[in-house]
Amino acid sequence: MIRAVLCLSLLGSPVLAQDATTWLRQGIGMQTDLHVSDMWHPRGGAIYATDALILWQAEGEPIRVPDAPARVIGLLETEQGRTAIFALIWSNAPVACGEDLRTIGVDTGTAAFLTPSDARALDAYADPSLGPYHGTYAEQLDAAIPTIPFIAQLPGGARFPATGSGWGDGGYPVASLYDADGNMVALYAQFIGGSDDWLLPPPCARASG
Repeated sequence: MIRAVLCLSLLGSPVLAQDATTWLRQGIGMQTDLHVSDMWHPRGGAIYATDALILWQAEGEPIRVPDAPARVIGLLETEQGRTAIFALIWSNAPVACGEDLRTIGVDTGTAAFLTPSDARALDAYADPSLGPYHGTYAEQLDAAIPTIPFIAQLPGGARFPATGSGWGDGGYPVASLYDADGNMVALYAQFIGGSDDWLLPPPCARASG
């Protein structure tokens, strides 16, 4: 179950009137092009944000998210078309608050959102002597990077969103956005900073009781 939150009152702040996509586009502080990839359902309501090839951070406690289809979007910086923000959008409700969840570590210039089942499927697909830098999956990444987020598919049927990580390797923030009723409306990773470096949401007050 997704944790309930009480959103801070931010009277006068424009974020209260913005859906998640608009909030991200205006808040990043740089010119971007919007790319809408596809719908993806994180079945089970849990995901890892991790390197798409070497599966850093694909163990331990996953991030809790809505068990419902989400739009996969990318905000692409306009000069070279690299992904600045990689997001899952569940709702068009106005953004009221959010939470800085964790850091996604990237070592191969790629990133992905995977359910635990997806992570197991990708781990089983990899040849231990070669890693996942070969075959169908690697060819899909090579075809799409460094431009747009897309839905990767393994021969066994697993599918999950992946993208190039902006300018390359490093540690990048992963944050969630909530509406005024405490429903998660979006989750995103930011790879390229805007005018104020990382875009982080106004915090949510925890619900009492």
